[in-house]
Amino acid sequence: MDEIRERLLQLRQAIRHHDHLYYQEASPEITDREYDALYSELKDLERQHPELTTADSPTQRISGTPLSGFVTCLHRIPMLSLDNTYNNADLLRFHESVSRTLRGAPVLYTIEPKIDGVSISVRYENGVFVQALTRGNGKEGDDVSANLKTIASLPLRLMLDNPPAVLEARGEVFMSRLGFARLNEQRQAAGEEPFANARNATAGTLKLLDARLVARRPLEVIFYAQGEIEGLEVNTQQELLQFFRKAGLKTQDWLRTVTDFPGITEALLELRQNKNLFSYDIDGAVIKVDSFVQRQLLGQTARAPSWAKAYKYEPERCETRLKDITVQVGRTGVLTPVAELEAVFLAGSTISRATLHNQDEITRKDIRIGDTVLIEKAGEVIPAVVSVRKEKRPAGSEPFDFVAHLGKRCPSCGGEIIRDPQFVAWRCPNLQCPAQNMRRIEYFAARNALDISSLGSVVAEALLEKGLVQEPLDLFSLTLDQLAALNLGTEDEPRVFGPKNAAKLLAALERTRTMPLASWLQAMGIPEVGSATAYQIGRTHRNLAEVANSAKLRGIVSLMAAQERGLPASAISQAPADSVFGELFSWKKAEAVVSAEDLVFLGLLKPGSRKDGASYYVTTAIGPKTAQAVLDFFAGETGQAWLKKLADLSIDPQGGETAVAAVETASALSGKTFVLTGTLTSMDRESAAAKIRALGGSVAAAVSKNTTYLVAGENTGARKTGKATELGVAVIDEKQFLEMLGEK
Repeated sequence: MDEIRERLLQLRQAIRHHDHLYYQEASPEITDREYDALYSELKDLERQHPELTTADSPTQRISGTPLSGFVTCLHRIPMLSLDNTYNNADLLRFHESVSRTLRGAPVLYTIEPKIDGVSISVRYENGVFVQALTRGNGKEGDDVSANLKTIASLPLRLMLDNPPAVLEARGEVFMSRLGFARLNEQRQAAGEEPFANARNATAGTLKLLDARLVARRPLEVIFYAQGEIEGLEVNTQQELLQFFRKAGLKTQDWLRTVTDFPGITEALLELRQNKNLFSYDIDGAVIKVDSFVQRQLLGQTARAPSWAKAYKYEPERCETRLKDITVQVGRTGVLTPVAELEAVFLAGSTISRATLHNQDEITRKDIRIGDTVLIEKAGEVIPAVVSVRKEKRPAGSEPFDFVAHLGKRCPSCGGEIIRDPQFVAWRCPNLQCPAQNMRRIEYFAARNALDISSLGSVVAEALLEKGLVQEPLDLFSLTLDQLAALNLGTEDEPRVFGPKNAAKLLAALERTRTMPLASWLQAMGIPEVGSATAYQIGRTHRNLAEVANSAKLRGIVSLMAAQERGLPASAISQAPADSVFGELFSWKKAEAVVSAEDLVFLGLLKPGSRKDGASYYVTTAIGPKTAQAVLDFFAGETGQAWLKKLADLSIDPQGGETAVAAVETASALSGKTFVLTGTLTSMDRESAAAKIRALGGSVAAAVSKNTTYLVAGENTGARKTGKATELGVAVIDEKQFLEMLGEK
């Protein structure tokens, strides 16, 4: 048996070595036939001795059966997005901000190509691949481990003698131009629709539940950032990339380092001139401060780091004809004109509609029905009309009058529309407008809000039409019978929702009762509040009652207003509520005074300094306008109605330390580390690992002093159980393991 173990070890090491040479170095040492012989021998030996199969074996790249669905897991460290810019003026402001915060200290920037793919975080523990998560909403993502394992260039074991205890390598999954072209050729040959672009194909592939199908797609992965790291000291971006390459993780070849703004612009120009020479699509560049110590000083907002900037190249543009202008009603009643276009292919997808924003925008650009217009994808995502080719305008065209076109009536409810005094927009003031109600319910159920996946637009529309709900919180009064009988079709062609779907929706609604404060704040549709703001408010408040009359939010408003009046930072941070600022601090005197230091401690402010040496404060994720909007919302009729209805429903979303404690309490496996060995009869090891992580636990490849349980399946060898006994680690069988999972 020892000889077999030794041969298996030799085969795995050899195959990993040749995989690295083939997929990353492009310099194979052996022929395909010789490689296949090694792989076949490994498979045969593992088939004869399944108890000797390891999770990081090259044969374990492809799962045998499809998943029933993806498990959503928390990122140990949030996956932040990058702030984007398209012009040098923004880049100059970024550089000046970095220099100002670092007080003129020398700074080195790295310039890397920005891959047009899908962000991913891959976790290794003791050098062994254990998990891959998508970005998701930044706080949590889908576990796509089975799909990532199919990427041949991704090592399942790092090529290191002494790997760190934990390494989360973050990067981009993508398809090369050649691989994408071949995939579309195969799809067309099979009579299937081709993908619009490589990024869409990549995103769609990662969502497949059958890893065997994923393995047929030409996915690749490149790494450029880190998440959680234990047992490794890395001080710069260049050191990180060098370590990745040493570990066998693929990085980009193109990298430039510069020390000043002219150097940044020169590198960007060079990259733009050569962007089509890459084997994959890039849509810009990423500028990062190289030093991790300086990154700490620069900090971050809830959404993006302050030490990096994404520079995106100008989007593609093309001409088409504007056939008509229609009007959409948003969840807040704002009416938005939409250009109905002759379909045109642009930046990888077919465009038939584009936003026109508002009447002022239409008037300024003199956009008319029948015009030939120039359109672009703003941020390469949202189509927009840039300008009109007036020389191609048809005779007899008339200026578009938004109000006259609508007859001053809402296209959804028929009620009279009004001009919003605060914004350049027209609005339907009817809070029971069907279009608004449906948008609010969709927003309430969205993934980055309360994630009620079984409540789509079709279901929401049917519920509204039947009069079963009028607003989001009415959903909690629905019964199983009402939902089961709901007709999603027509009277002539009925399509009943059914009891199974009804039960699923009710269960999803029940889960929302224990969802954190941040998710509820996002779901409520408060003006100015997006997911990043909701997260920060939820993090720094205990519950909705505290948010509704928040001293912290009032502190942001008051402190920033005082600073605008020219008061020194020392006065702002030390003055009591009603001595210096007067009416600025006129909220409940019973509340504790929130100082600038308090807000800095909470991460809601950060200190800075002007060129003259004077200190001041800047907000991070919640500005004074947003803070005031939240306070106004809860002081108004709509916010008060939410608070009353939630209290009636006994729903009290928790935030801050309370929410963290609740999550930990709800997870029976939180803080526990498992090692799986032998053969489990109820599930494969990957499924078992996913269940452990879903309940807050972690999975390691080898038994150590940090292991809580060794799960010993059938055909378990004595090596791991012996080590567990030696270290005092509890050894449990499959039955005990299933009991921990709460399964039979």
